Order: sequence, then structure tokens, then C-alpha cells
Amino acid sequence: MAKAEIKRVLDVSKRALFQTITKYEDYPQFVSGCKSVDIERENETKARVKYLVSIMKDVSYVLNHDENFETGEIQWSLVEGDFFQKNTGSWKLKEIGPEKTEAVYSIEVEFNVPVPSFILNRLIKGSLPEMMKNFEKRAKDQGKGE
Repeated sequence: MAKAEIKRVLDVSKRALFQTITKYEDYPQFVSGCKSVDIERENETKARVKYLVSIMKDVSYVLNHDENFETGEIQWSLVEGDFFQKNTGSWKLKEIGPEKTEAVYSIEVEFNVPVPSFILNRLIKGSLPEMMKNFEKRAKDQGKGE
């Protein structure tokens, strides 16, 4: 099992970042390794998303997402997947000023097959800073287009 958390202050509004995170259909355009997504919305705050990603090989999995803009939280949990035994996590967003948001990303994963720890660390912990930058850049770029 691998756990990781990253906390950063990003130069973007909470609203713009929240909208970027919850616009799952755009992930293949800016999330490294994400090839496609299929989204079923239960309502405005719940989504079931099937991901096809390249993690050493192509894998698909389904996550349930709960979104709450007021609290700034997006949580997810694994529904099914051939690669993961567990995949839970969250984003926690807190506006700390104009165009400044504290973002905390947490994830806990467990794979169905043994994965060496050095690979886990590279996959999980090593990719988080870059992922955070990609979400910040996407939120800024989307804000310019509005």
C-alpha cells in the first residue's frame, strides 16, 4: 500500500481550481498518462468516472467522486478496477486570498499485484508535484478563456 500527500499554495482561485478538478472529461488533455474518461453524473455533486490510464501498462478503473464546493473537498473511492485493490483520496481547497488557494491532495492506493516500493514512490510521490502544477496551469488557462 502507498500513501502520499502534497500541499501547495497555488496562484489560482478556489472556484477555477475546483472547476478544473471536477471537469474530468478534460483530463486526457493535461493529466499525464490519462488516455480517456467516461463520466456518469448522478447529480451536481456526485460523479462515477471510468478512467483509462497508462501506468506501466494500460489499465482501467472506476472511481466514485463526491464534490462539495462550499467545503472545498473532492473525495473519491474505488468502485472497480483490474489493477487497484484500493484507490481513495481527496482534494481539499481553501481560498487564502485573491487568486490564491491552498490545495491539499491525498491519495492511498493498493495494487492487485506486488509493486516494488521504488516504483510505487516514483508513481505516487514522484508525480505529485508535476500533477499539481498541471492542474494549476490548466485552471489559469481555463480562466483566461472565460
